[in-house]
Amino acid sequence: MADTTLALLTGETVLKVALPIVLLALWTLAVRLRRVRGVLRKYPFTSAFIEIALVLAGGWSLGTAAEILREALLSDQTLARPGMLVRLVMYLAVSFSVGRLVEAAAVSQERHGHGDGLSRLSRTFLYGISLFAGLLVFLAANDFPRLAVVAGGFAALLAFGLRQTLANIVAGVALSIERPFRRRDWVMLEDGTIAEVMDIDWRATHLRGWDRAIFFVPNAQLAQQSLRILPKLGQPYADSLTILVSGDEDPEHVKSLLEDAAKQCEALLPRPAPVIRLADASSIPYRYSLWVHFDGYMSSFAGREELYSNIHNAFSEAGIQVTTKVQDVRFEPLTRRANALSALGDATGVKEKADAVTDASAGL
Repeated sequence: MADTTLALLTGETVLKVALPIVLLALWTLAVRLRRVRGVLRKYPFTSAFIEIALVLAGGWSLGTAAEILREALLSDQTLARPGMLVRLVMYLAVSFSVGRLVEAAAVSQERHGHGDGLSRLSRTFLYGISLFAGLLVFLAANDFPRLAVVAGGFAALLAFGLRQTLANIVAGVALSIERPFRRRDWVMLEDGTIAEVMDIDWRATHLRGWDRAIFFVPNAQLAQQSLRILPKLGQPYADSLTILVSGDEDPEHVKSLLEDAAKQCEALLPRPAPVIRLADASSIPYRYSLWVHFDGYMSSFAGREELYSNIHNAFSEAGIQVTTKVQDVRFEPLTRRANALSALGDATGVKEKADAVTDASAGL
């Protein structure tokens, strides 16, 4: 037995078995280098075909090595189905190749601006489904009904024990398919938190806040709440500003100044044009509203600063000041207050005299 094993592992067999495995290991290490990874991103299908060829060759080599070891370690009675390990590994390698082609197509679409690529969860789910499908096809093609039943029962028990985890996975897959938001989008949660979407994995969505801190929201929780997707660069973002001006100023003159200030603001989009309205003239000061549009949510911060500076300059040149809310407090003159107190005192004295007369009458 040992002599046979040594004969199988020498010479040309060793070269055929070891060379694809070594090449696959070298490729796995090479793609971790930043420069190599950058070049391969430009040619996703070329990278996919190279990887598929190496995986198929490596899978055949691993299966062959496993068959040789099984023949060396097990008795002849256990070799009821020779070559079974080779077929299993090749089925898995082919299913992996299908998933790799789908990933390459998604990366190619992203490079041409027709998609957002695949998130970490989508990539994991894709390869998991591909390998599981390859295993089921192998079991069905090689007549393993008992193993198929065992695999199904094990999957049911696993699903029952990992209910919450599976809920997050399913919600993450739904978010990845529907794509209500993409990576690098800014979203507003129900509690008012504004953050940037970084990635979606099997458990949670990675968000980054203004303080650059990364926090995680479970996919199931994120899918159940209403989100506000803030427009990104290239999409108009509407904003409203409120200006308070004294009621002594002519509203048409104030609106003209605000319009000129908005036209001089380079951060505003020319279309749709800014809209200025006298929103409230029933109280002092008057309230004016400006509706403007910026190129994306992030552009609104610098745009608002520029717009407010233009409004300040325009009002300063016209001699108008932006005011705050006025609170009307009135004081009565001292003479009027003294007269009221004197009248109150006289009324009190008359009442006391009337009470005294009444008491005297009662005594008589």
